[in-house]
Amino acid sequence: MTTDTRREARPVGAPALGAALTASGAVLAVVSLVGLASAGLAGLLGALAGGAVTLLVLASGFAAVDLVAAARPAFSLVVALLTYTLHVVVLAAVLVAASRSEGLSDVLSPSWLAAAAVGVSAVWTVAQLRVATRARIPAYDVVLPGERGVRDGRH
Repeated sequence: MTTDTRREARPVGAPALGAALTASGAVLAVVSLVGLASAGLAGLLGALAGGAVTLLVLASGFAAVDLVAAARPAFSLVVALLTYTLHVVVLAAVLVAASRSEGLSDVLSPSWLAAAAVGVSAVWTVAQLRVATRARIPAYDVVLPGERGVRDGRH
């Protein structure tokens, strides 16, 4: 038994990414199967394309913010806002390109592409919120007497 009262914050990055990918992947599978049942192969391919692009964009943005938060925490909010803007621009460009493409609508269903993108985005956001609200993130770091810390200049 120990009397150590120090508490370490649990890492948020990997569990949050894992939870979001798992939940979003499950939604993508369901949307893809419903797309296949209702619109055939075009529905399946549209849902898979929309979900895959959305997962790629969201996961890369998450990774960028997580890396910056670990290296330079002061810049994490700026990077988060920039990646959010980039998410919106990239996903809007994909949806506009899919809706304007004449030959693509024969292969991919634009409506199932959009449905998967919306479903994956919504579930990704809920999973991220769930992990973030349950994370133990210390509000401040206490240096106990006799410990070495940043505040007293000893590392």
